[in-house]
Amino acid sequence: MNKKKWGLLLLAALLIFGYYKLFYKTYSETAVAQSADCIVAIDVKRIANTVIWNFLTTPSQWKGISFSSKKDSAISWKDMVELPDYLLAFHARNQPANLWYLLLNIKDELLFTKGITQYNFLESMPGKYLNREAGIGLLVRDGKVLVTTASFISNDYALSVIDELFTNKSFITKETLQKVINLKSHVGLYLTPSGGLPTGATLAANFDKEKIDIDGKCTPAAQYSFEEFDFSYAENALLNTGFTQPSPAVYNLLDAATKDKISKSINLNIDSLLAPGNVGYHLNLTDIKTRIDSAVSYSFDDEFNQVEKVVVNEVQEPAFNFVVTGNAAPSLFHYFENNNKIEVSDTGNLFLPMPLVKSYCTLQGSNQLQITSANYQKETTDKTIKAILYLNIMVSKIPANLKKYLSDVANKLLTNIEAVSISAVKKEKQLLLNCIIQKKKNDLPIIGF
Repeated sequence: MNKKKWGLLLLAALLIFGYYKLFYKTYSETAVAQSADCIVAIDVKRIANTVIWNFLTTPSQWKGISFSSKKDSAISWKDMVELPDYLLAFHARNQPANLWYLLLNIKDELLFTKGITQYNFLESMPGKYLNREAGIGLLVRDGKVLVTTASFISNDYALSVIDELFTNKSFITKETLQKVINLKSHVGLYLTPSGGLPTGATLAANFDKEKIDIDGKCTPAAQYSFEEFDFSYAENALLNTGFTQPSPAVYNLLDAATKDKISKSINLNIDSLLAPGNVGYHLNLTDIKTRIDSAVSYSFDDEFNQVEKVVVNEVQEPAFNFVVTGNAAPSLFHYFENNNKIEVSDTGNLFLPMPLVKSYCTLQGSNQLQITSANYQKETTDKTIKAILYLNIMVSKIPANLKKYLSDVANKLLTNIEAVSISAVKKEKQLLLNCIIQKKKNDLPIIGF
């Protein structure tokens, strides 16, 4: 065999090996319990390939690479468990929303035992390990480990899933698993059919160097109807959001306790605000403006002479306009009047429930109510969208001092985010959800960890 043929054979072998390592994927048909009503598939190879490609095509990030051969004696998770091509996390039917499961194969029993001690897991009883600080529990059986929520590890919920996986060997069907695998996304989610979603629902999340793009699809049951509304907004505003009047069936999904919490948070009765007859609600928050505020106080010196003291403060106030459109707008205005939510002044109808900034409430015609801050200046609208719901946030315009109220994790995640947009629209009977998280224009990763 001549050199050319050897070279072609070697090239073919490298291509086959590269395809197998980078693109060929399998998934376990015995990793998800039959009772699962929601499955999340994390495509490990797709994520790794995208991260590698983004790194290779961004030379400015190469300066951080290290070729040192420093050895670390710590045991990593990849030494303890097998990392599959797809991580399949699932939630079981009729269980708490925060209770999720992930089944993995143990790679090395000895390293696994040493590793869980290193990661501060304590054995509460044979085969059960807890890390309460992280909120994670591990259930070990038959060479496998079931990762779950620590607070439920000894609960009947977890025990029923263990019986499904290890005793009864009742697994979700291959056809159901393929619904989430076939999304061909970095992270996919599949909700199984239910009363409200007779055909189930899917969510697919993908990312590249510029953005994270999330798309969802579902067909709600007939009683959960949605209507669209034409919203106009200024693209460069700090925040724009709007939504249509929910149908009675959708609104009734909120229980009394949830409605009460919402009412307290907005300082208004939610039932009165979302009255039947309205069609749309729109909030335009253009900016957070700084106002100089001075306060005068008086004291006396040693000779009892009055001394004036002026304290100057910088006060940050939202500049916003909130609009309610629909036939119930006049009734809402009269509700505000009758419940002492409005105070008549020389400058207009002061809206008293707003504590952050002086605001006014006005009735425009017969079908529109506006609540507007005194510092609001109307911007030219340059965008329109026909939607059930939409939200646009210019994250980069949020004042730095306000971000301190967010957690450290949230601040780190938002460091390199420019804007977030969310929309829900109709396509015949189908509901389409889209979320785009846009990165700032630089060579840094979209999310900092």
